[in-house]
Amino acid sequence: MARRSLMTLAAALALAAFSIPGGAQEPPKLEAVKPSDDRPAGGMPGSTVRVSLVITRYQGDKKIASLPYTLVVGAGGTRTRMRMGVDTPIPVTSFVTMSEQGGPKPSTSYQYRNVGTNIDCAVWERGRMSDAGQRETVYRLSLSVENSSAFSGPEARVAGGAAEGAPLFRRFETAIDVGLNDGQTVQTIASTDPVTGEVVKIDVTLNVVK
Repeated sequence: MARRSLMTLAAALALAAFSIPGGAQEPPKLEAVKPSDDRPAGGMPGSTVRVSLVITRYQGDKKIASLPYTLVVGAGGTRTRMRMGVDTPIPVTSFVTMSEQGGPKPSTSYQYRNVGTNIDCAVWERGRMSDAGQRETVYRLSLSVENSSAFSGPEARVAGGAAEGAPLFRRFETAIDVGLNDGQTVQTIASTDPVTGEVVKIDVTLNVVK
């Protein structure tokens, strides 16, 4: 019985050696997979950029105002919002009859209107081939800007013939969609205020956060 068991074991070993080259089973080989050069449509996870925005107003060649803003944005399409403003009082005068003898008397109350800057920003990271045949990264920037302000006194009267103490409100709004490289600055828009003649310019700079 023991001899028959030994013969069976030997036959099994011989069969295994015959079916596997070299007499021993080799471990499976793992092929190296080359990573794709295509980046996901939403940008590389973890990529972060700093978007610097400067709104400048000129009266002729004279710079009269410069408002800088900075936003840190993920380059995966997530929208970043900024709201900065102040509630500006607007005087409202009405006449109230105090008595039949005294007649109507003016009464002043105030309504408030928010003025300031609203910015919405989103960035997508993209890859493209340069003219030299090398891969480079470009960032698609989608930016909307709304800027409003109030002015009164002599400036308001000259600009729009407003009555004494009645402010004028001006509003500037634009949407920007542009491609930028790391460290690039672009002047995206220049517009003239039809009331005051001021020229508004917007400069945008994009930097990758290392």
